[in-house]
Amino acid sequence: MFEVHGPKRLPDIVTGPHEARAITQSLRELEIQVLPHPACSPDLATCDFCLFLTLKDRLAGQNFDRIQDLAKALNSELRTMPEEDFQGVFRKREIRLKRCIESHGE
Repeated sequence: MFEVHGPKRLPDIVTGPHEARAITQSLRELEIQVLPHPACSPDLATCDFCLFLTLKDRLAGQNFDRIQDLAKALNSELRTMPEEDFQGVFRKREIRLKRCIESHGE
């Protein structure tokens, strides 16, 4: 068993058809509160999700033999992206979140 320090709260990572009885039992024994997980929605995806398509386009046609080479190429591309592109990703997500709140999740 493992020891938990600090607040005993976890996102809901063990519900649904893939629920493991041993995990949920351990969580109960440790008195860890399982929080409900929000519905998955591409409209509310994390900000970095928007960067994947840009990076995919920028690295199209390239092959990498080592993970280190891929990491180097990704870091290089991210460094050359204008700051405004990153800020725009966050602004767009903020707008989508506000719309979701205003429509009560509909």
